[in-house]
Amino acid sequence: MKKALAFLILSLMVLAACASQGAGQEISRERAIEIAHQNINFEPDRIEAVKETEEGRPVWRVTFYKGSMEVSSTHLGQVSFVVIDRKTGEVVSLGMS
Repeated sequence: MKKALAFLILSLMVLAACASQGAGQEISRERAIEIAHQNINFEPDRIEAVKETEEGRPVWRVTFYKGSMEVSSTHLGQVSFVVIDRKTGEVVSLGMS
């Protein structure tokens, strides 16, 4: 009985240690780009992904660029951004211009 209780306590300690380590991890830049890419409707020419904080929440701000970014009377290019929660991978917000 004592061995079973000791094993149970040890198992719970190991699980708690694993859970606390996982809680501090963030999704990678590459994973954030994959998630964000699923939320745009064009193939970008350039991608930027930067770590930011929005309202105390750690996020990846992934920006996709397509076409010319120079102002002209005929074409402005396309820019979309997707904000991803760095802990959960949840899409926080989307925008485009």
